[in-house]
Amino acid sequence: MKVKLLTRSPQLHGILTSKLDQIGLTDFTIVDHRQPLLPQLADAEIIVNGFGNIGKTIIDKCPNLRLIQQTGIGIDNVDVSYCTSKSILVANIPLANAVSVAEHTIFLMLYLAKNIKGKISTSVNGNDDVIPSSGLLSERIPNTLGSEIQGKILVIIGLGATGLEVAKRAKSFGMNVIAVTKSPFLKKPGEVDKAYYVNSLGGSEILSESLSRADYVSLHTSLTEETKNMIGARELALMRKSAFLVNVARAPIVDKEALFTALSTNKISGAAFDVFWDEDKTPTISPSSDPNDKLLKLPNFILTPHIAGWTTESVDTIARIIATNLERISQGQLPLTIVNAELTY
Repeated sequence: MKVKLLTRSPQLHGILTSKLDQIGLTDFTIVDHRQPLLPQLADAEIIVNGFGNIGKTIIDKCPNLRLIQQTGIGIDNVDVSYCTSKSILVANIPLANAVSVAEHTIFLMLYLAKNIKGKISTSVNGNDDVIPSSGLLSERIPNTLGSEIQGKILVIIGLGATGLEVAKRAKSFGMNVIAVTKSPFLKKPGEVDKAYYVNSLGGSEILSESLSRADYVSLHTSLTEETKNMIGARELALMRKSAFLVNVARAPIVDKEALFTALSTNKISGAAFDVFWDEDKTPTISPSSDPNDKLLKLPNFILTPHIAGWTTESVDTIARIIATNLERISQGQLPLTIVNAELTY
């Protein structure tokens, strides 16, 4: 099978190629993202996709394509319906990085709470207020105080695998957790009781009231037509002036212009994102195709370059699941994490 690795992570490349070698799948190529993609993908039977959009144009140019294997949980950048119509399987990695992303979410919340960006800025620029008695570094007082997250209200939107991991950690910090999620009381066989990890649970009917109470809002829902721009001007206006927004899911869940307005006019205190609107359009790991984007220049906006799910542990698990799915395909079996399950061999 001709396998094309369309990813930008050298760590994943190394671990995955090792695992593919171990199971005897040696006909793989790492796609050079600096060169035109279509000529490199044309003979692919399997595409391991870690970035960019795979739509009708690419699919039609790959007549032998049998499987698109995502490196994460998201499938919004793949035309799954068209793949299904062409009998092409699509698989994702639904659980491997839930803990990693949850930990990064807590990190971003703490970064915002402790006003790290503001303190680094004032320290570098020499604008700290200093107690003159001794000049000790320990006595340097930043001119903007941070805050605790204990006792604060966290609204989690999307209580899937990652949202649940965030709820667990937030509770251990003494936060009050409200979860807004689709089908909140539907429990699948073997699934944990979602209500156990939160103080309050509900569907879209509690979104507005929850936003008005939140100190922190954290997004963990997938990007669909239903969730695109679900956090817009109206929702941001409902939030407290002291509230923060965290997004480690997909940037377009938030209306970009509405967020810029809310931040630049201090309608909310700040936002921290691990995702950006243009990241799928650039061939580098840079979070935005435009480093001069006006949002990036705001002092109350924090951005990390889509690294929340990439840790030693998660990458090893991701590589193991991908290798297992590819081995199953080579043996005429379906992937374990198939998305378009209506397809069978």
